Amino acid sequence: MNSTLIFGTALVDALMDIPGVPVSGGNVLGDFTEYQVGGCAINAFCALRYAGAQADLFVPVGHGPNADHISDHIRKIGETPHVIPGTADNGWTVAMIEPDGERTFIVLPGMEQLMRADWLKQLDMTQYDYLYLSGFQLTNPQVAQDVAAFYSHRRPDSTVLFDVAARIQSVDHALLMDLLRSGVMVHCNEVELPQVGEGDTFDERVAYLHNLTHQPVIVTLGAQGTYYYVSETDKGVVPGEHVDVVNTVGAGDSHCGGMLAGLAQGLSVRDAVGLGNRLAAKVCGMQTNMLPVVG
Repeated sequence: MNSTLIFGTALVDALMDIPGVPVSGGNVLGDFTEYQVGGCAINAFCALRYAGAQADLFVPVGHGPNADHISDHIRKIGETPHVIPGTADNGWTVAMIEPDGERTFIVLPGMEQLMRADWLKQLDMTQYDYLYLSGFQLTNPQVAQDVAAFYSHRRPDSTVLFDVAARIQSVDHALLMDLLRSGVMVHCNEVELPQVGEGDTFDERVAYLHNLTHQPVIVTLGAQGTYYYVSETDKGVVPGEHVDVVNTVGAGDSHCGGMLAGLAQGLSVRDAVGLGNRLAAKVCGMQTNMLPVVG
């Protein structure tokens, strides 16, 4: 099996059910459900492990109540927390979940948004065949420079699954273009696609990204499934799986984890997308935002 690195952040999610997101000046009653560990990287890692694959997990952990909660969870799934000396607490999010499972986040960042190059020295990028990167890692300009430099040390034949993520428009455009030209597999949803792909139509935007990256392009379509483009002869929509939606938090992350698991196990892009669809559907039918992993 090929070696994989899941790199990124972990936070604590405060989940609450609400009847609808209030407009400015509005007021709604929420029903708090629980605190749980979340974050794109750790959600993706748990999906990958749930699918039977192995990976190295690197999420920096600081010092404080959120960090302690995250460290405990990382140990429960059989990993060792990467505690960074002299740092503050990890951040947290308020995740507001509407009756249809749609979620709205308010993010209160912590030490994970202060990533520095010397935190990453312990990692040897050249040993990995597949790597995960979330667009959230690029929203802080200083962090973005360090992370981009870090990823530039990977092997030329390795594959980066780049999960575009929300707030991609806040990322420095020149840095984003350099990253895309380095040959990464873009993974986004329909809302994010026009934020990274140029053109007037869906097909034009996908073609733009493929011409830029020379890698497959993956666009999740919610309940419809996922569109993938490898070439003119290898493209299409892989249907989604029906599920009674409870909570969509972590669905995109789990899709990425499933895809990476499939690719590392030698599946085609289409079949890896199918695995991602199944895991995303499964997590949508759960209250928790990540699939269970036994350490």
